[in-house]
Amino acid sequence: MNQQSQITFSITQVSDMTGVSKNRIREWHEKGFLPEVLLISVGSRLHRRFTERDILVIQRINDYQNQGFVLQIAVAKAKKDLETDEGSRK
Repeated sequence: MNQQSQITFSITQVSDMTGVSKNRIREWHEKGFLPEVLLISVGSRLHRRFTERDILVIQRINDYQNQGFVLQIAVAKAKKDLETDEGSRK
């Protein structure tokens, strides 16, 4: 499935689904920890759009941070988890 045909979600929807604040999600994206997030131009503004995979990454980062991991380690662990999960499905 190509990216354009995937269902995407707004930052408000993602925040509601994950319990992670919109500001925190924006911060993670701005710091480069969520590079796959789509940016959609609407008029003069850019809006973030998130895929189901992005949501899984955000949930796992949040889980690891709640366990006491610093952000950089939480991101690395979350992404490794997803790569392992995706590899086991092949």
